[in-house]
Amino acid sequence: MIRDFSFFIPVKLVFGEGKLAAAGEEVRVLGKKALIVTTGDLFKKTGLVDRLVANLTASGVQSAYFSDLSPNPLHTEIDAAAAFGKKNGCDVMIGLGGGSAIDAAKGAAIAIGHDRPIWDFCMGPDQAAITAKTLPVVAITTTAGTGSEGTQWAVITNKATLEKPGIGSDYTFARVAIVDPELMASMPQKITASTGFDALAHSIEAYTSTLATPITDMYCEKAIRLIGKYLRRAVKDGNDKEARNGMALANTLGGFSIAVAIVTVCHGLAHSVGGVANTTHGESLAAMTPQTMRFSMRGNPDKFKNIGMFLRDEVVNVGQDRLEDSVREVERLIADVGLANGLAKQGVKVTDIERIAEGVIRYMGGSITIDPMNPGRDDLIGILKKSM
Repeated sequence: MIRDFSFFIPVKLVFGEGKLAAAGEEVRVLGKKALIVTTGDLFKKTGLVDRLVANLTASGVQSAYFSDLSPNPLHTEIDAAAAFGKKNGCDVMIGLGGGSAIDAAKGAAIAIGHDRPIWDFCMGPDQAAITAKTLPVVAITTTAGTGSEGTQWAVITNKATLEKPGIGSDYTFARVAIVDPELMASMPQKITASTGFDALAHSIEAYTSTLATPITDMYCEKAIRLIGKYLRRAVKDGNDKEARNGMALANTLGGFSIAVAIVTVCHGLAHSVGGVANTTHGESLAAMTPQTMRFSMRGNPDKFKNIGMFLRDEVVNVGQDRLEDSVREVERLIADVGLANGLAKQGVKVTDIERIAEGVIRYMGGSITIDPMNPGRDDLIGILKKSM
C-alpha cells in the first residue's frame, strides 16, 4: 500500500547550458531592483557578476552587489546584507554561487521583509515565524551539491554560540532556480568533490527518511545513479560537459527531495560539527556517512540495501549482505574523489564530541526523529567517535 503523503515544491526550474541569459527576464517579473549576493568577490573578479548585471540591465532591472559573506554565512553578515539591500531599495534577492550564497540571499530576504535580525527566526522559544513578507529570491547555482536552489532551507551560523541551524518555510523557496552547468566548469576539484558528496548525502538521507514519498524516492534513485556515474568524472575533468550536466541534475533532484523528505542524522551531525569546528560541510558528511549508514540501516534495510546497486547503476539487486555492500560502495566513492579524511583531520577535537552531540539534539532534532533508527545521545557520540 502507498501511504498518504503531500508534496510541495513551488520552484520554477530553468535548467541548461547558457541559461544564465534567462536571469533578467525571470527577475524583472519579481522586482525592480535586485541585490546580488555572493560569498567573497571571486565572481566579481571572473566577470560573472558583471555578466549578470548586464543581463539584468538589458531587462530593465537595476541591481546592487554584496559580497561580504563567509563560506558558512554568519547571522551578522546576513544582517549586514539585509541592511545594505534595504538602504539600496532592493526588492528581490539573487543568490549567485553555492549554497552559502543562496542561503544568505534567503536570509536577507527574510530579514528585509520582516525588518528584523535573521537570528530572531533561527532558534529559541521566541523564534519568529517566517511569513509572506519574505522578499522573492532567485537562486543561480554555481555548484552541484547543496541543492539550496530547490529547497526552502537556509543554513545560518552563529559564531558566538557555535550553532548552525537550518531554517525555512513555504515562503523561502526560490521563486526561480537557474541551473546552468556552464557555470560549474571552473569549480576546483576539491569543491566539486565535496559539493557532489553533499548531493549524494541528501539523496541517501531523503531516500531513507521516514518522510520519504514515492516521488522523492524516484528523485533520490535517479540522483544516486547520476552521482555514481558522473562524480568521479567531474572531479577528474571539470570540463567534462556530460559529467557536469549529470551532476547538476543530480544536485537539483536531491534538493527537491530534501525539500519534502528532509535529511536524517548525518546532516544533523554535520550542521553541529560545522558550527563547532567550522568545517567544510561536504567533507564532514563524507567522514560520517559510512558510520551513519551502518547505524541507520537497521531501521530500513530494504532501502539501504539498494544504495550500492544505484551507485553502480545496476538494475538487479542480488548477492549476499547488500547492506554492507552499500556502505562499501559509498566508501569507494569517497576514496576515489579524495574525501577519505576523518573528522580529526578536519579540525574536530575529541573534546568537541559531546558538545556536537548536544547541538544536534538541541537544534537539529528533526534529523533525529525522521531517521529510521531515531538515535539517542549515546548513539550520536558513538557515530562521531567512529568517524574521527
